[in-house]
Amino acid sequence: MGQVHNTKNEKRTKAFIASLQWLSLLELQSSVTSYAFLSLFQLLILHGDWDLREDTKALQLLQPDLVLFTGDFGEENVELVRSIAELKFAKLAILGNHDAWFTPCFSQEKKDGVQLQLECLGKDHIAYRRVDFPEQKLSIVGGRPFSHGGRLFRRQLLSARYGVKDMETSAKRIYEAAIGAPEDHLVIILAHNGPSGLGSCANDICGKDWVFGGGDNGDEDLAQAISSLKENGKFHVPPLVVFGHMHKELAYGGGHRKMIVVAADNTIYLNGAIVPRVHSNFDEESEGRTTFTSSETSSSQPVPRRSKRAFTVIDVSDGRVDKITERILGFTQTQKRGKKKKKEKKEEQSVKFKVHYDCGGSKS
Repeated sequence: MGQVHNTKNEKRTKAFIASLQWLSLLELQSSVTSYAFLSLFQLLILHGDWDLREDTKALQLLQPDLVLFTGDFGEENVELVRSIAELKFAKLAILGNHDAWFTPCFSQEKKDGVQLQLECLGKDHIAYRRVDFPEQKLSIVGGRPFSHGGRLFRRQLLSARYGVKDMETSAKRIYEAAIGAPEDHLVIILAHNGPSGLGSCANDICGKDWVFGGGDNGDEDLAQAISSLKENGKFHVPPLVVFGHMHKELAYGGGHRKMIVVAADNTIYLNGAIVPRVHSNFDEESEGRTTFTSSETSSSQPVPRRSKRAFTVIDVSDGRVDKITERILGFTQTQKRGKKKKKEKKEEQSVKFKVHYDCGGSKS
């Protein structure tokens, strides 16, 4: 895989350099120019709001080595999950509470939405198991699917498929999946919701923003599993815990929540739920002339439309997290009235938050 990986990285570097010739950059900081693609394993985190055409274009530009989906694809949106399963990129996913929105238990008469989604994803659904990447010194461990925060959500689904009936059993399943990871590997735990114990203010990484006074909405089983692994001395490299569920944009216009926490022991907790992660709107200059009929005669005016899509990118080098970056890619479509042909212009906006982390534990 080493030669294939190097070839792919060479192509990625060439594509990135070439892209600068036609990217209209909204803002370009050192986080973009300092990418050392030839030495990095790049992971991309996505939460919800998936569009096959637009997001595939973005993935083709970013060229990640692995895409991690934190769930909440839609209210049991089987077709959308099927389109993700057909992606030509390496990927792993965990289903969220919205992916089991209508199904409290598996149907004995016909395949329900949850069953169909699990069939679509197949081995790419990582709940309660581990996938190792030896050459990259990387192991991905799956947490509990369908998590809602707090109590055990969709207990009957968890019991029927995974034998999980309570938090203790769930914590044990996560622990058992992670304990066999090679000692020199970076362990990344992929869950739908984050662990408890990371704060109870509304803007904390798993804080309740929809109730007065806040509260901790983290998962007790995930926190217990991580604690047990640390007590066992499992993590020779500080782990990375990736999840979604808790939206970046707080309820009632309360601003934004903390999306990353680096603990005293250098464990990194990363919330990938940049919600909303898609913004589609008309440019200010085109407002007032965005709708027209075939009978209109003014056909020379361009009508630009912009779509911006957010991604969380993790750069891993030699089994350690080098950098975590939130990137926003913009696609502007310009269409002349009365004509079907569209001209696309792609733009990239620098990160809204950026965290540098090195093996010495420094943060910024």
